[in-house]
Amino acid sequence: MAAVPLVPAPLLCPPAGSPMLQPSASTGHHKVILSWNPSVPPSGTDGPVVYCLYRSKTKGAAEKNATCNDCEQINSIPVVGTGCMDDLVEDGAAYYYVVTAMTTAGRPSPSSNETPATIPATKESVSPTSEKTYPLCRASAQK
Repeated sequence: MAAVPLVPAPLLCPPAGSPMLQPSASTGHHKVILSWNPSVPPSGTDGPVVYCLYRSKTKGAAEKNATCNDCEQINSIPVVGTGCMDDLVEDGAAYYYVVTAMTTAGRPSPSSNETPATIPATKESVSPTSEKTYPLCRASAQK
């Protein structure tokens, strides 16, 4: 009998306290473009770095612990690059974002510094240029 090669399980971001983001009647009118500096894996560790993103409506909640109870998980599949677009933001909301680097073996780093974003209350459109430049943070495959 021939040996069957093992297929590695897909790498998933650690879950946050709140469920994954879902579209609603108050989302999709605005977008937040997130970008960060690349993280370098510690020497002697397991390869490239990917990123998990979290947000909270409570200042300081995400910064202390990216998988906190007050945080929403933006992506379940890690982002490969150093930027993406959160397209599920509520009109008139304020968010505090953090990114966590993770090695391809699933070892997470501490959370980044917290970055605030205030969403306008009006339904304005985003420029088409920025939509083409950044992939969606919540997309199932980021490259």
